[in-house]
Amino acid sequence: MNNAKKKGEQYFKKGKVLWVLRYGDRLYGKVLGTYPYYVEVGIKSGKSRCTCPIGKDCKHVFAVLEAFENGRYFETSSHLVELSPQAVADEIIFENPGIGRSIILKELVYYMNHDESGSEAARLFRKALALLKMEFSEEFYESLLIQFGEFKKVFYDYELTEELERELMEFKRFSKCSI
Repeated sequence: MNNAKKKGEQYFKKGKVLWVLRYGDRLYGKVLGTYPYYVEVGIKSGKSRCTCPIGKDCKHVFAVLEAFENGRYFETSSHLVELSPQAVADEIIFENPGIGRSIILKELVYYMNHDESGSEAARLFRKALALLKMEFSEEFYESLLIQFGEFKKVFYDYELTEELERELMEFKRFSKCSI
């Protein structure tokens, strides 16, 4: 087994594959590595592309293939996947709030450890709040509060932090947890 394949399997086992979409004979995926990387793989051809410096046949590609082989993917018929796989993944997230919560939380935790500006984490808090409005989940809310506590420690002086906190507190009335 080559090194990239072995590392890809480890990435999959460690939960670094955020999502995988199958569109016809193509796979599109997002893998959380040193940075988030987007992958495209031809199932039949085996030809691949990745946004990492290696560009193809890398551990991110093999992680996506491992997810696919383990049935961890979503089928899509949306042509938009060729232009913006993230947009199609977002649509799936909002159509399936239970799955969406786990994807958003995994990505949020990743960005809390990798986003020096706070911009991506803030964007994900907004996405999470939209999911909470659709379908409240006590467990998800508590997880968001924990992540927000960490966010607030670093970005305490951002106007956006105050705004996010206000929006999070609006859900307090649905919650049994003390804040």
